[in-house]
Amino acid sequence: MYNYLLIVRGVNKDMTTFEFEELWRIYLGEEINLTRIKNTYYIFSSNYFIDSNHEIFSRITLTNYFAEIIFEGEEFKEFENTIMNYYDCSFLEGKSFAVLQDYKSKTPLFRAKDLAGPLWKSLEKPVVDLENPDVSFLAVSIDKTLYFCRVIFENQKQYLERMPKVRPVAMPYTLKSDMARVGINYLGLRRGKILDPFCGIGGILLEAYDMGFEIYGNDISWNDIQYLKKNFAHYFPQANPHLSICDAREQFLQDNSVEGVITDIPYGRSSRRLGLDLYEKFLINTSAMLKENGRLVVIYANFVEFRDIALNHFEEIKQIDQYINKSMTRHILVLKNTKKSLNKN
Repeated sequence: MYNYLLIVRGVNKDMTTFEFEELWRIYLGEEINLTRIKNTYYIFSSNYFIDSNHEIFSRITLTNYFAEIIFEGEEFKEFENTIMNYYDCSFLEGKSFAVLQDYKSKTPLFRAKDLAGPLWKSLEKPVVDLENPDVSFLAVSIDKTLYFCRVIFENQKQYLERMPKVRPVAMPYTLKSDMARVGINYLGLRRGKILDPFCGIGGILLEAYDMGFEIYGNDISWNDIQYLKKNFAHYFPQANPHLSICDAREQFLQDNSVEGVITDIPYGRSSRRLGLDLYEKFLINTSAMLKENGRLVVIYANFVEFRDIALNHFEEIKQIDQYINKSMTRHILVLKNTKKSLNKN
């Protein structure tokens, strides 16, 4: 059994844990439950060991650090005994290492220098490199417990290069790249065809392509599709997304064409004038185009009456609420396609 520690982004507890648990299930086939030990720190146990090259790390968005727990305890002598007598340090031979103090540990139990000592003594030719080590260890002090970990993954957050403010075209409104990636991970897919029926200028599709999916996009606005093409030409000139310009109240793909559907539904004045008709017909057509048991992830605002309509056609898996400001909360609704509305007919 392997024990792991996560340090996640402090945006939303449900949002971060659901993303990681879903990805672990997708890639490892194992159901896990993260246990919160303090603030943004979580631990869990697994039957599987994964290294830094594992495919899962290309998908993670809201986890900053993923590390294997080598020691958990309070006494330095116990830590020293674990490293000197039980921990296999042989993989460090010929490699440089560093012991890092967790940046949030205001009152560390032990100095990083002291914790590096047993590692140093265990090696024939130890090499320390504090700037660019081959292997990093992380010392996390929570209350009176030391978690000494080997860092497996540190999130470099390359997706920030595609945030709206740095895209060639950012208007009209487009979803932030981190929110898009999280929603895509909620689809529960390792690979496959993904559709955004209200794709706009491509915020979701940019991330879905980067994550290795075959992408389909649709929007009623010809101009938005042209802006989408400009964004793709800038970031992924080799991409050839499947695009259409249709009213989402119409079915524009064949039945059972895609494995997942994710969208940030329109909620401006024009969509409100259409009322329930837009959402109702969108859901019926999506159920037809999406494979049975496939997931639909919809991001919508608190002032939109969408959830009750959606549950007439889909089965709810989870809803996560993200507070934005006093007047707005965004909901991420994860649905399963049981073909309810189609079976009724």
